[in-house]
Parts: sequence; C-alpha cells; structure tokens
Amino acid sequence: MRTDTDLRTRSADTAATIVTPGAGGPRRRAVPQERKGPGLGLKFFVAAGLLVVATVGAATAIATWRARELAERTIKESLQQVPGVFRVYRNDLEAQLKATVHSLAGDPGTKAIVGPDVSAETVWEWFEDKRPTLKAGTIFLFDARGAVLGRSDKPVGQDVGRPFASVAWVAGPIETWDDASAVIREGKVLSVVASSPVFAGEKERGEQRLLGVVAATFPLDVERIKALKEITGGQVAFLADVAKRGEPPRPEVAVETEGFSGASFLPAFAADGARVTSLFAGGNEVGPFDVAVGGEARIAYAVPVKSARGETYGAFVVSRSRDEEMAGFRRLRDTLLGVGLLALAVSVPVSYALGRRIARPLTELAAGATAIRDGNLDVPLPEGGSDEVGALARAFARMVAELKEKAQLEEMLAAMQRRPLEYAETRALEAVETGGANWPKVGELFGGRYEVQAVLGRGGMGAVYRVLDRELDDEVALKVLMPEAFEQGTQAVQTLKQEIRLARKITHPNVVRTHDLGESTAGVRFLTMEFVPGTTLREVIDRRGAVSLAPGLQIAKQLCRGLSAVHEAGIIHRDIKPHNVMVLPNGVVKLMDFGIARAEDGRDPNAQEGLTIGTPYYMSPEQARGEDLDARSDLYSLGVVLFELFTGQRPFEAASALDIMRKHVAVDPPRPTSIRPDLPDALEQVVLDCMAKDPERRPGSARELYAALMSVA
Repeated sequence: MRTDTDLRTRSADTAATIVTPGAGGPRRRAVPQERKGPGLGLKFFVAAGLLVVATVGAATAIATWRARELAERTIKESLQQVPGVFRVYRNDLEAQLKATVHSLAGDPGTKAIVGPDVSAETVWEWFEDKRPTLKAGTIFLFDARGAVLGRSDKPVGQDVGRPFASVAWVAGPIETWDDASAVIREGKVLSVVASSPVFAGEKERGEQRLLGVVAATFPLDVERIKALKEITGGQVAFLADVAKRGEPPRPEVAVETEGFSGASFLPAFAADGARVTSLFAGGNEVGPFDVAVGGEARIAYAVPVKSARGETYGAFVVSRSRDEEMAGFRRLRDTLLGVGLLALAVSVPVSYALGRRIARPLTELAAGATAIRDGNLDVPLPEGGSDEVGALARAFARMVAELKEKAQLEEMLAAMQRRPLEYAETRALEAVETGGANWPKVGELFGGRYEVQAVLGRGGMGAVYRVLDRELDDEVALKVLMPEAFEQGTQAVQTLKQEIRLARKITHPNVVRTHDLGESTAGVRFLTMEFVPGTTLREVIDRRGAVSLAPGLQIAKQLCRGLSAVHEAGIIHRDIKPHNVMVLPNGVVKLMDFGIARAEDGRDPNAQEGLTIGTPYYMSPEQARGEDLDARSDLYSLGVVLFELFTGQRPFEAASALDIMRKHVAVDPPRPTSIRPDLPDALEQVVLDCMAKDPERRPGSARELYAALMSVA
C-alpha cells in the first residue's frame, strides 16, 4: 500500500508471550500416557525388510503392467506427431518436385515443344526423352488455355484438346503464372503432381507471355514409403480410396512397407465403418486406434491425403507394435527383479545399522521441537551432516534462528510507544482539506460503496483514507489524487493507471496488495489497496536509530523476498526507501508504493526525456544519471536502506538533492563498521556489494541477496 506518509496502528503492538507450566503445577494425567513404542531404528529395520520383500514379490506384476502402460503411452505420443511429420514431408516433397518441373518449364526444348504447330509425334518423343530424367509417372503438356497438347500415359494424339482448365493444378499456373502442386490418384496409385507455366519472351523487357503449362506426376512409391518409415519409426502404408463418386469408401493398399501386412490390416481397419467414413468421407485424422494385425496387437494412426480441392483420395497410415515397443521395458523389468533380490540379501544388516544412525538425530530434533513448543528457543540441536538428515537439522536450526529474529522484531515493535493515531489522522485531515467538496469525508459514504473511517495521510500525488468496503465487508485503504496533480495534464492519471496495472501483478505476503481502480460519480479517481496497520521503517529508524542485528536481518530478508516477487513479475520498483516499507506488529514486513514503478522491459509511458525519477537519498548511480534501469538499481537502493537500517545513518548527506545524487555517482560509501564496529564483516560486505557503482558487481538478483543474508544469519 502506498500512503506517501507513515501509517500507524490503531493500537499498540503486543509481543507474543508463551506461558509454560511451573514445576509446582498439578501433574496432568496425559503426560504418563505418552508411552514409548518401538524405537524408530527398529521400525526402520522392520519396514525396510518388509518393503524389500513386498517389492520382490510384486515386482513382476508391477513391472509388466508399467511396461505395457509406458509402451502404449510412448507409441501414442509418437503417433500423435504423425500428422505434423507427414505435413512437413509432403510440403518438402512438393516444393522439391515443383522446383524440378519449374526447371523443365524453363528449358528451351520445352518452350519449343509448346505450340499448335508441333505434331503429336514430336510431343510424344519429347515425353520419352524426359521421363527417365525426371523419374516421373506421367508428363502432361497444356496450351495457354489449359487444353491438352499431349500426355505420356496415353497413345499418341489421344486426349489432345481435352480441357483441363478447371483442374486446380492446371488453372493455378495459368491464372497466377506460378508453380502449383497437388495429390492425385491414378488408379489405386497416389501421386504428387507438380506443374509450372511455360513462358516465351524476356520478363525484364516486359515481353513475357504464357505459352502453356507443363506438369509431371511422381508416384508415392516404395522409395518414398521407406523414407517415411525411417522418419516415423513404424510400419507405414498409403491407402487409396478406389470407390467411385457417390459410393461408400473402399480403401485399398497403394504401397506399403514390408512389415505393414496390408492384407491383414485392411479387414481389421474396415471393420469399424465409422472410422473408415470419418477418414475418407469426412477427411478427418483417425487415431491413435488399436488394431489386430495377424494376431499382433498394434496401435495405428491415419492421416487423410487430400487433393488441391480438399477431396480425400487416400490416407497415410502408420502402425507400431506393442510387443516390439515392450522389449526394452521387459529387459528393464528383469533388471529390477535382479536388483530386488540383491537388495533383499543385503537389506537386513544394512537397514538395522542405518535405522539406528538415522533415528539418533531425529530423536534429538523431536526433543528440540517439543522444547520450542514450550517456548524455549535456546534448545540445543544436533549438528548436521551432509545427508538429508543433516539438511533437516540445518533447516531446523535456520527455522529457530528465524523465530528468534522475528520474536526480537516483535519485541522491538512492542517497545515502541507510537504517537496516538488521532494525531496522525488530524494532521492528514488538515493536509487534505483543500481536496474539494467531492473528496471523501470521514463518516460519509464515498462512491456509493466505501464508508470513510479515517484519513491516513497525503503525499505529492494524493491522499489515503481508511475505508470500509460495504460490498466485501472488508477494511481497505482508498487513495485519491490531489486536484493540483491534474494541472500538469494527464500524466498523473497515467501514473495512477500504471501504479495499479503493475502492482496488481504481484501477490506476495511481503508486498502490499493493490485491489481496484475506480472513479466516483463526481469524477474523483481512486484506487483501493490492502490496509496495513503498521509502522513505516522510516519511523522505526527515526525513533530507534540503528536497529539491532537480529530484527534488522529479519527486516532485510523479508524485504528481499518481497522485492524478489516484484522483480519476478517483471517490475522495477525505482523508489526503495524506508518510507515505502511497512513493519506490522506481528513482525511481517511489506514493500509498498508502486507510483513510479515500471515494467522491466524499460518501457515507461509517463517518463519525460531527461527526467530523473526517485528519491535522491536512495538513488542508484544509473538512476541519478537518468539512464535505463534494471532490477540491480533496486538492489542498490535496498543496500542504502540496509546501510541506514544497521547504522542509523544514511551513507551520503548534502545540502541539496543534486549534491546527494553526485555522491551516489562518484563517491564511495563509508564502511558500515566505521559507524557501528560490532557489525559482522559478512553483513558489511553484503551492504557494500549492493552499493557498488558498477551494476555488474552487485548481487545478480534479490534471491541472491537473500541467500547472502541467510549466510550472515
């Protein structure tokens, strides 16, 4: 929550108090009931033995089931890639064939053969000459109107003059003067046809004219099916729908790999009429689906092969065998069985020894947890090793350290006797009396929804009220803009929109939440935020000076966690300072005020050229110079806050804001230990690293800074 002034709680903080029973208190009957059962070491030994026995006994069934499941999943995931694989293969093939035919169309011999004066015998001889070179099935030659001049699959002169202008792969080159391709069916053979326009005259001189079209078909034959087998890793085939128009689909195998077994596949596939209809009549992909081929369980996937006009001429089918896929998993199962038997042989002595070793520190940790529950934070804890138990012990120790720091922070806050809330509210009320008749007033209902309870404060951009949201029955903070903020045009409005747009991206316990943006019927713009009844860090430092090490570290670490969330949302705060840090009575620290924040991509729609935004005492050198900023600028500002938090003084003082900014740019900060000699060297180094002039020498992120502070603790 951004208040621009210190916020204060309505009641004094209270430190947590733990009451423990005295030695002379009455004896509870529940205590003797905590009987000790079998030790953890014995339980571990028995559990390990039973686990190994159960594993060996169930390994075969579980491994087999798992192998089948994994095999099926692997096959299906692989087959689901088939449509994309075939699409890429077909596109590449058609591009290659179009390039081949395009080259043929540009050949002078081809241009010479296209014309009404060329005899059918000459065209036929040209076909015979080109077919071996092209490795084509059929070669077509058309005039500029799409009429057949000749085709290699018919006797000499047959079909000459037959119009093909309505066929897409002929009409395309005639209309667009560009290459075309499509899939056609020749009998039960599926082929790719590529066509290209034949021109006369020079294009550069504007003399180019269309002579006709040359086209060639290339069967999807065994060689191409072998290539697809290598790509997909399965048995593949092309099916052709040989049914006549208006008849139900009648698929036949056009070409297949040796292991596809089309004679067995087709009856099994055709048994599901809905599947066949969906594929050939509906033009839909089908699969993955189960199919039995010659007694072998397979999973298959079928992709429709369509013409240029969207008619389904056939299908590309890939099938994979479950048994072949499971071979590797069966070997894995056998290996697991062997390992299980070996584990059974060695588990008895090893599990007993490990059980005793693991139980000892865990027992000590359990005793420590009981002591902590009773309020003793100085409980001795076992030293951690390098294993998981050691990691648990170290984590437990860090938790205790955090609890101690937080307890000391709560005690410090409870000891601070803050000024009464009425004084702060009265001062804030006086500051906003010029807001006008339309502004919120204590005791009134604002915007038809918010019951104004108190004025919390004001800043350069607006005033903040404590209100009750009647719709949600929740106490929130409501911020409005001062009237004079609009005198500079729309920038204040844009800043307000930016503040809520950026702040709403963050939900973190160490960041004040922003709720909503609105406008009253009287035209007063406002936004609502989480109400935080706490104390600003500015007031803590002003009233106490340097903060003790433990509560100071707790504040610093929580600030790092909140700032990390801000940066991970892609936002740079740009105004980290004690005024924008709230410390709650329960020891929770919250970062607030996103009024000058911006996205980390550098975009700032409200910034003016040459304008430096921020608070001079806490500016990074690059911020003082008005340069583009990244997250490391916030780390510098946080370093200044930590310097002041632990020493009670700011690193740089001067008579003017400009002189302070110059010091941030050119003067090295004093060592914190020169002001407070008892600070740990590691903490001093962390602060100085944050305040490095070169951003590259600062911590890489708020998370990295948090880790450094944890090592100090």
